[in-house]
Amino acid sequence: MQSAFERAAVAAAVKLVHPDPAATVSLAVDASAMHMGGVLQQWSRAGWQPLSFFSHKLSKTELNYGAFDRELLAAYLGIQHFRFALEGRPFQLHTDHKPLVAALKKVDPPWTARQQQHLSFISEFTTDLRHVPGLQNNVADALSRPDPEVKPPPPPPSWVQQR
Repeated sequence: MQSAFERAAVAAAVKLVHPDPAATVSLAVDASAMHMGGVLQQWSRAGWQPLSFFSHKLSKTELNYGAFDRELLAAYLGIQHFRFALEGRPFQLHTDHKPLVAALKKVDPPWTARQQQHLSFISEFTTDLRHVPGLQNNVADALSRPDPEVKPPPPPPSWVQQR
C-alpha cells in the first residue's frame, strides 16, 4: 500500500487531461521480463497527453512467455483494461515490438490458441497497430520496468498463515 506522500508524489509528477471526444486516441503498451504497462493518451497541439495508466505484474506462468507473447498480452490486457474508453472508437495501438504490428496482417494462422484468442480480441477493437521505437515509447516503457530502487516488502513472519 502506498503512503499518502508517495501518492502525492505520483500525482504531482504527471498531470492527466480530460478526454476530448474529437481527439485522436492511442494506447501505448510495452512489456518487460517481469511487468507490462500502458498509457491511454490523446493527441493535442502539445503532443500526446495521458488520460490514464495501466500496469500489470506477470504471473509465474506469464514469466515463461517469449517476447512476442508478452507484448501481445500487454496489448490484450491494455485493451481489456481500457475497454470502456476504446469500444466503438477508432484508436491506434502503439508498440515497440515490430512482429506484433505485422501479426494481424499475417496470412499464416497463429501458433497457439492463446495467440489466436488475443489477436482476435484485439482485432475487434482496432487494426491500426503502429511501431513506435522504444525511446519514443517512454511512458509505457517506464510502467513496464519498475524502479530498481523500490524494494519488495519483506516476507511475512513464519507464524503468519499463507493462503
